[in-house]
Amino acid sequence: MNDSKPSNADIGSPAEPRHQSMGIIYVKSGSGHRQSYADLLGQVLGLSPVMGPMSRALKKRLLAADRLFFATLDDDLVSFASIALRRAALGRATVALFLGPQSCFGPFNFKRFLKKSIFVVLRLVPKVTVASIIPLSLAPEYGSVVDVGLHDPQWWDMHDGHFLRQPGHTPVATEVYRLAAGRPIVCWLGSASVHKGFAFMVGILEANPDIAKRLYFISAGTAKSEQALASRFKSMGGMHIDRRLTDAEWESLYSVADAVWACYDPRYDQASGVFGRALQFGVPAIVRRGSLIETAARKFDAPVHAIDFGDCDAAATELSKIAKADRGTAATKEREQRIGSWRNDFISSTMRALDGLRIPTPNSSRERHDQS
Repeated sequence: MNDSKPSNADIGSPAEPRHQSMGIIYVKSGSGHRQSYADLLGQVLGLSPVMGPMSRALKKRLLAADRLFFATLDDDLVSFASIALRRAALGRATVALFLGPQSCFGPFNFKRFLKKSIFVVLRLVPKVTVASIIPLSLAPEYGSVVDVGLHDPQWWDMHDGHFLRQPGHTPVATEVYRLAAGRPIVCWLGSASVHKGFAFMVGILEANPDIAKRLYFISAGTAKSEQALASRFKSMGGMHIDRRLTDAEWESLYSVADAVWACYDPRYDQASGVFGRALQFGVPAIVRRGSLIETAARKFDAPVHAIDFGDCDAAATELSKIAKADRGTAATKEREQRIGSWRNDFISSTMRALDGLRIPTPNSSRERHDQS
């Protein structure tokens, strides 16, 4: 998403890559957050992005890499485990981000048991490091399936190692602000998705039509298979930009938003890039009560509107409390320092793992810092 990423020479973190190497950061495709992960992490870790479905030639290339980082192991757990174990036997380090460790927990079934067992075994293998994108201080149970809990890169990617930058302005954001006509603006950012709560948001508008007179709702992103929901959204007064926005455009919407939607289905309880950018920019987020991101927001004193997923009337009451934000407020020093420390911690921990070293245990100073 960052459209003005600093070069390696510009980044002032003491945890920057110590050397360039034949290192690879691998993603299966550029969809969703994968491309931004590959671009950002490839840059700060000194790794070359490689993208594409797994093949014999690609496996050979990944096996031979000096250092290897799977940006999203969730896309192909079997290939990751096979490659990581073979590399470990060759004395080569492999690091991976696990976006959905919650999938290892819940009522017993064989698939879940098998998946959790794989990660339990991988934790015992030297030179294999699996990291969640939720710190273990927020989800201690993840410690049984990952080696370390880090902060989602999209919770710190607006920090360049020196400063936490604020969103810019684009014609899209200017037009949204004009059409709102003084009403507080609620933004849905990204493709319309039922599991991320788009149907719930539409239901709130339909059950409480007067709320559109008080708040201006905008959905910025393609509707794809949810065109019927998008039509209902527009019929209730919502504005829908049915296209893929540029990074600069949807980032600029944070400059006019008074709240952003991050209230997801309980089955989708994981880190959120939309919430992460709201956290960095100081914009209130609408979150599901009891979710991991609500826990994170409370812990880090980030503004949120917590609602119960599916309760349209109670949600409308809470959303009616959304007020116009103070546009003159810049990043606080405390927030800037905290997010900068998450960035440094991610880089230094990952670099250590890429060098084949174990990351300190949860009782280390790093995890104690997570508690702050």
